[in-house]
Amino acid sequence: MVKYFFILFPFFLLGQNVDMYLSLLHEGKTDGVREQLPELVSKYPNDPGVLFLQALLMMDGMKSLELYNKILEKFPESKYAPDAALKIGEYFYARGLYSQAGRQLSKLPRIYPRYLDKQRVIDLMVSSFKAIGEEDSVRYYVGVYKSMFPELDVEVYGVKTKAKGTQALKLKPKLYEPKPYIVQIGAFGNKKNAKRLQLQISQVGYEVIIAPVEAGGRKLHAVRVVRFKSKREAEQVGKDIKRKLGTDFRVLYRPKSQNK
Repeated sequence: MVKYFFILFPFFLLGQNVDMYLSLLHEGKTDGVREQLPELVSKYPNDPGVLFLQALLMMDGMKSLELYNKILEKFPESKYAPDAALKIGEYFYARGLYSQAGRQLSKLPRIYPRYLDKQRVIDLMVSSFKAIGEEDSVRYYVGVYKSMFPELDVEVYGVKTKAKGTQALKLKPKLYEPKPYIVQIGAFGNKKNAKRLQLQISQVGYEVIIAPVEAGGRKLHAVRVVRFKSKREAEQVGKDIKRKLGTDFRVLYRPKSQNK
């Protein structure tokens, strides 16, 4: 037991140090934290707290985004994961990618229901959807999350919600209509190649998944941007990705019920 304690003790101290450095950043004392960061990265290159500090201090927004995504992918249960998810939403919003920001932020309270700064998440989510005229999405998500978290202040949004969660979910039934179209960017035998392309596409602001598929008896990893109500909408996204990354694409009709 004593040996086990001493193994854990350095990691306990690291957690304390990361929290201390975060407090210093909030106080505007960036230079001191920046001086200590190289040593932390050298000793704990794969610690989620250190990765989060790195991302906060990065001057390159795309590299910060990569680190935030790494935290969510490899350390989804970390206490820094909800803040990393919020930072991704803030990044999209700051770049004017309001649709991507809204989608990113709308998932956060459901995935991390114990996150303390839910009000900030909902405020930014509403601003994102309103910026592109998605009032239906505002009404839907505000209704859902107000029913889940009654302490949220939603009066400023001008949205009427019902008292009971089961009723609030019925605000806009048409939002339950499936989005059957996807944009498939490529399919790889090597999953690492698929994950590399997934990261590149996510960095330009789109929600990407890797789906297992079979072709000619081979098991492949398909990189797909999801999901769209119309073929036209999907094609526009595919063209945007091709313009930015130079990758070809295919629009496929793949309702969730088909599961393929």
